[in-house]
Order: sequence, then structure tokens, then C-alpha cells
Amino acid sequence: MINKFIGIGHLTRDPESKIFTTSTKCSFSIAINSKKDEVIFLDIEAWNKVAENCQEYLGKGSCVYVEGKLKLNKWEDRSGNPRQKFFISADVVRFLPNSKKQNDSVKVEKVTSKPNIETIVDDDEMPF
Repeated sequence: MINKFIGIGHLTRDPESKIFTTSTKCSFSIAINSKKDEVIFLDIEAWNKVAENCQEYLGKGSCVYVEGKLKLNKWEDRSGNPRQKFFISADVVRFLPNSKKQNDSVKVEKVTSKPNIETIVDDDEMPF
């Protein structure tokens, strides 16, 4: 069976880290614009060295490429009802250019002809 997730999105909040005795976990959420009026929100978990890099270099609004596996977390709420939530366990997180985080002295012009890496992810379509 194949369980592979690949996506590009913007962080909806700053990453949160938890340090355990033998490992480190970093959690964050991303928003992916699949259509003009449709946004998918996904929770991401990264572990150990990937988690440390995410905590150090990412913040709300950062653009990332995430590659990993879809996982399911099951639990019971306080009333005893079964609950579940899907999330992505990230194996690879790549930091992509984000024009909002660039130095103010650098101007980024939008190109209307051929798309390039800076126009693939449009900051105007961000949901936050």
C-alpha cells in the first residue's frame, strides 16, 4: 500500500515544539489553496532534526513544501465519544521563498506572462 502526501502551503500559525526525553516534535498547520474559493487546512507534525529546523526557521505565513505520510489519531472525549483526526507526519519540509518575509529594500514584481516559482504560490490568495 502507498501512503504519500505532498503539498505546498502557508503556515497558519507559528510552530509549537515539545521536547521529550529521546526526541523533539514540532507541530504546525498549513493552508493549501486548491481552488480560488477552496482552502484546505492540514495539521503537520515533524520530528527530531526536521522539527528543530522548522521551529528555528518557520513562522506564521511561511511558505513550505511538505512531504510525508497521512496518519490517524484516535481518542475518546470526556463524554466517552470516539473521536479521530487526520494529520500529516512530515518526513521532508522544505522552506520556500515568501515575498512577505523578504527585505523591504527588495521589490518583487508580479509577472503576468510565464509563471515562475514566485508566482506559483500567490500571496493574495492566502486565507489569513
